Amino acid sequence: MESKERAPAIVVMEIGNCITIWDEVLLGIEEEGIPFRIQHIPSGEVIDSAWLAARQSPLLVGIACDQEKLIVHYKNLPASAPLFTLMYQQDNHARRSIGSNAARPVKGIPFRELHS
Repeated sequence: MESKERAPAIVVMEIGNCITIWDEVLLGIEEEGIPFRIQHIPSGEVIDSAWLAARQSPLLVGIACDQEKLIVHYKNLPASAPLFTLMYQQDNHARRSIGSNAARPVKGIPFRELHS
């Protein structure tokens, strides 16, 4: 449910060409009914990019990913303290759970328990 318009959405910053690695995360967001918008950037640090994405998102949640990891950040947290960190080695269930949990602050509901 990638949003092409400027409706409120979680901002996802793709560093390089990695978004297909993290499809399960996007499906988790979609399952919660929250739109997201992908922005492609050629390079950057993942934690800083996720915090910047959260600051750009009217929903206050931002995500950044590269080939090795994905970070979920919340605008009101310190830049150095993301909500979730997901590594490439983690399974699809963990990826989908992180996506679902990324959408939950937007909905105002508690996080799901993570099992990886």
